[in-house]
Amino acid sequence: MVVKQRSLNELRQEKEFGYKHSDNQKKKINVDPQHIINLVRKYPNDMDLGKKVRGYLLELGIYE
Repeated sequence: MVVKQRSLNELRQEKEFGYKHSDNQKKKINVDPQHIINLVRKYPNDMDLGKKVRGYLLELGIYE
């Protein structure tokens, strides 16, 4: 079996792997900035704040 020797240019142009557009990127999500500000005021500890922000984003359906 003979293997074809390809030039560097041919190897660069090969498109075995392509970008696949995800449906998640098309989704519009409305994040209420005032809700985030209220969470920042209520939770001065960054760890607690992060937990609450993540919970809020889960409610909005950003994370699955």
